[in-house]
Amino acid sequence: MNGRQAARAAAKQIKELEGYNSLCKLDIIAYNECILGMIAHRSPCDWCQDQEECREEGKDLTIGCDMWMLREQKVKEDSQDDGPGESDKGS
Repeated sequence: MNGRQAARAAAKQIKELEGYNSLCKLDIIAYNECILGMIAHRSPCDWCQDQEECREEGKDLTIGCDMWMLREQKVKEDSQDDGPGESDKGS
């Protein structure tokens, strides 16, 4: 591997790590929003991945459950971003 190949491989690795860090940052923000919402007497179901499924099944969406999972966050790619937009942070 020459210097140019090593630099390309390092740049690719850095880009992947930056994407991972962006997802982690969004998860941390969402978890903090969920915690603050629960302190304000909101349901953790507002941030759950399976909220729509539970709603369709008629489950109580005011108390949460042991199957709770944080909603998947979406990150927009810089190259595909056509303008200012909102990330999917949850309700």
